[in-house]
Amino acid sequence: MSDPGGWRPIAPVQVVQAGPERRNSPFALVAIFAMVLVGVLLIAVVGRASSGGFTTLVHGYATSVDAEVVPKEGQAQATLDTLARNPLMRPGSPLAQVACDLPELRTDSAGLEVYYRQAIGCLDQAWAKPLEAAGKPVRSPELTVADNPRGECGFAPDEDEAVAFYCAGDEVISMPRARLLDDAADDAGLHLAVLAHEYGHHVQALAGILGTAERRERAAEEQEELELSRRVELQANCFAGLFLAAARDRGDIDADTAEAAVAGFAYVEDSDSHGSANNQLLWAKAGYAGESTADCDTWSASPSSVA
Repeated sequence: MSDPGGWRPIAPVQVVQAGPERRNSPFALVAIFAMVLVGVLLIAVVGRASSGGFTTLVHGYATSVDAEVVPKEGQAQATLDTLARNPLMRPGSPLAQVACDLPELRTDSAGLEVYYRQAIGCLDQAWAKPLEAAGKPVRSPELTVADNPRGECGFAPDEDEAVAFYCAGDEVISMPRARLLDDAADDAGLHLAVLAHEYGHHVQALAGILGTAERRERAAEEQEELELSRRVELQANCFAGLFLAAARDRGDIDADTAEAAVAGFAYVEDSDSHGSANNQLLWAKAGYAGESTADCDTWSASPSSVA
């Protein structure tokens, strides 16, 4: 699929470079953050996902931070076409339909971790099929709900910079409890949306998409960097939608919960690095209405659909 139709997408990605000094990158979060995040790739949902009344505000920003990437000898040049031809995207594969066995969402630390781990197990089942079909590794990510996690990506971003984030260096999804409760309260749909989005970045890492996008970004000018950021992040939103559709009306994720999770992607701000609010929702819904990973090909999409 080149352009999502009917449904609309969600939040973008930023890449911060650690190591040799270079021009300011639109992928950058903040300079001090780049200084402590060395040798790894990190994707973060930055901003707010706060529930109030009948509205939910989700200001999502994804941040990627890594060390200098040195192309291997004989490694093909990274292009949009290279990314579009990733085996996960072409010919594409449907996710396995899964019946998620989820406990009641509790807000204490232990209860929240159990809920997330059960949901990750369900995400693992859904994503194993397309990853295996693409000849890619299948590994479950690690998880932490610690309020101030630290791993191979260094210190966590400040609360006003990130709600949840993924570190490819140690394959850990961080869902800091206090931040999630402050932003998503006890709304199961919002918690699932954030987790499925972060898992989408894990899938991108396993498939080699993040590494290829990073190689391309290093040769890009500022405006292309921003566009690459948007394509990465919008694809993660689409991947989240694919999962929510695969789990809808099966097990403990009923249609109302799945649709509420997708709807949470609607309340975002326009962002140069993440896409317009309209496009952010467009891609989440494109995944929800899609049939396979090919429907999340943001790399072949027209510039206007990833603006």
